Amino acid sequence: MDYDLQDDVQLLKNDKFRRLLQARFVGQTAQNAMIYALLILLVTESGSSIHSTLLIVALTLPSIVLGIPGGAIADMLPRRFTLTLGYLGRAGVAAALFYYSGDLFYIYMLVLVYSTIGQFFSPAEAATVPAIVRKDQLSAANSLMMLSLMLAQIVGMVVMAPVLIKLISPDAVFVFAAVFLVVATYIVGWLASDFSRTQDEKPPSIGFVDAMREGFEILRTNRHAYLAIVYLTTGLSLSKVLIILMPKFTRDVLEIAPEDTVFVAAPAAIGAGIGLLIVPLMIRLFGAWRVAAVAFFVFVLGLAGLGLVVFVRDFIQANFDFGISFLEDNFSLASVITVTMLLAVPLGLSFMVLSVATRVVMNEQAPLEAQGRVFAMQMALGDFLSLLPLLVVAVIADVVGVRATLLASAVSALGVAGYLTFSKRFGPQEPPPPSPEAGEARPVPEPGT
Repeated sequence: MDYDLQDDVQLLKNDKFRRLLQARFVGQTAQNAMIYALLILLVTESGSSIHSTLLIVALTLPSIVLGIPGGAIADMLPRRFTLTLGYLGRAGVAAALFYYSGDLFYIYMLVLVYSTIGQFFSPAEAATVPAIVRKDQLSAANSLMMLSLMLAQIVGMVVMAPVLIKLISPDAVFVFAAVFLVVATYIVGWLASDFSRTQDEKPPSIGFVDAMREGFEILRTNRHAYLAIVYLTTGLSLSKVLIILMPKFTRDVLEIAPEDTVFVAAPAAIGAGIGLLIVPLMIRLFGAWRVAAVAFFVFVLGLAGLGLVVFVRDFIQANFDFGISFLEDNFSLASVITVTMLLAVPLGLSFMVLSVATRVVMNEQAPLEAQGRVFAMQMALGDFLSLLPLLVVAVIADVVGVRATLLASAVSALGVAGYLTFSKRFGPQEPPPPSPEAGEARPVPEPGT
């Protein structure tokens, strides 16, 4: 395949893609700052940490109920209209959160409204990428979209929200978030001409029920799209389990304060950054679905490695060491912390590669007019499958230990993904063989067949 390195650079010269990227960064910065402020506000107002779990549930439930229909509706509406209205609606919710910040009931209702808007907005955003970039630029475009998400998490959760909460109050975050979301609305709604190609790609007239049925049909008949959904959904569920267990892991296994999760988060972020750099080349060399499959397997191994971190530490020290004993003796850095940091790098790298590669597969395999449905189904399935672990995984970890829970999660995920990969019951059906042409002799069956 001919490939010009300047192609990826040219993406940022694509006016529509650049503005989509800018709006995503500004909007996600606001969203991450809001979630951080809500976590602080709910615990402060209620005096109970149970409300942090209820907040995540409130953000998840609309996806389970409305995710798939939302994707079908997003495919039926102009993408620019959906994105503009979505950002504007979220800005209104942020402003309302400032007004009702002292009432827990209204906070949860507004969070539900915010998440409901996302069921139409998010599929439209994901489906916009293949509509405005060339097919050979999909891997680079999705990498940049993920990079903007990472940067927005850092700016929103690490910089913007903590500074505003410390200097003013959690309420101030909602005001700034509303302003940011209005800016994102302006970028998408008034600076971009349109997010649809004008050639022969106008979606056909299709009813709501038929639109949802067509989305399921794509997954039933396209093996690569089906596998992408399986690997991404399972990987996202595992990532949520890891997020829930990480404070307990740092306290019980690493024997450091839960707020010192930077020992895991920083190497994982470095790995994710490396993944963003290498994933476009990997996809071009090996194909997106192969890269996604390998990345999923490495991610599961990394999670299992955290569950077996003590045994991994002992094996490395007995056979390789890599200077681990030197760091422990001279810098008082516990060997189990060092091994955890080493494992976090491929963990972050593989998750980023998995996220980008699976989205490229879905961009490539799903028709342009059905992209929203496919992404909505992935989001709905991911949220549905992660809801039960989200509610019970911390309790299980208290009973059997956090390392055993991580190991069991990794083994279970590998078993489920393996079964769904090779199962003839759930996997896409092979197309029937073509019927013999008229006048062509049919093979005579052997006796006894």
